[in-house]
Amino acid sequence: MTGKHSEWIIDTGASSHMTGNLSLLCGLRDVIGCPVRLPDGKQLMTNKEGTLTLDGGLKVENVLYVPTLSCNLLSISQLTNETNCVVYFTNNLCVMQDCTSKMLIGVGEQRDGLYFFKGIRSEKAHKANGTCELNLWHQRMGHPSFKVTKLASNMRCDNSILKNKPCDVCLRAKQTRDVFPLSTNNASDSFELIHCDLWGPYRTPSSCGASYFLTIMDDFSRAIWIYLISDKREVSRTLLNFFALIERQFGKQIKVLRSDNGTEFTCLRK
Repeated sequence: MTGKHSEWIIDTGASSHMTGNLSLLCGLRDVIGCPVRLPDGKQLMTNKEGTLTLDGGLKVENVLYVPTLSCNLLSISQLTNETNCVVYFTNNLCVMQDCTSKMLIGVGEQRDGLYFFKGIRSEKAHKANGTCELNLWHQRMGHPSFKVTKLASNMRCDNSILKNKPCDVCLRAKQTRDVFPLSTNNASDSFELIHCDLWGPYRTPSSCGASYFLTIMDDFSRAIWIYLISDKREVSRTLLNFFALIERQFGKQIKVLRSDNGTEFTCLRK
């Protein structure tokens, strides 16, 4: 391995970061000459240091430049002291983790008995232009108030923007209908006034094949009759049969029929 090589060896025995490749450093500055003792007993002198940017964007300060050094050494003791990280070693891997954020800042791969540093590259994504994020989260969360949406989504947004863009769904959902006034036309005898309403179609027909049911209530006695029918067109025939039934059993005629003016009832006027 020559001094021009850009790979860095993770060294637990080195007291300082050092390299023999001056081109790897930036922000060079002179330092008082200090001796560097090598494992083979030789002693080298260095008078420069700089800043190193490793793969993945990790910046390392105070890296010594040793001209005749044939490799690049990354000191674990200096790294843990200056970058507030913790380092773990396994049988074939070295892991560096930030103590504050718990994020990985680097790993080391073992080759030939040495751990070589490998940076962690951060993934980036471009934001696509589209619907306003606050409005999007407002819809996803079931249309809560914009104050709740801002708190839940942790977004900063000018309140004037919210006032200028009201939610159409919220406006429609909060509309109310006036209460129907109480009727003053109460029947004084049975079958003077009856109320009719048709319900359906239901998604599952009854055992007889009916998808609708017609309710008839006498205003005076509050008696109720229910008829199952398979089609709305059967309403007129069912009512005529009901009128005939009341006339036969009670000897009375229906005077007023009150409904919601659905087409199945308005056709009786003809």
